Amino acid sequence: MSKAHRGRPLKDETPNSGRGKCPVTGRTGVKLLYEQEIDGKKVMISKSAKATITNQKKRQEKAARKAGE
Repeated sequence: MSKAHRGRPLKDETPNSGRGKCPVTGRTGVKLLYEQEIDGKKVMISKSAKATITNQKKRQEKAARKAGE
């Protein structure tokens, strides 16, 4: 992770030191580092949730390309 997502800046700039419940994965006590727009709202999500969303998009694009062939 980059230094923007650890240490004092994270603790100073975010409530609860950047920790909470991830709206995507439902896990508690994880760092909520990344801002993502979900259902028209900007929410903070965890690193693993960001990866999950990115991988889902890649799979959908791959399936769409395969269906178009």
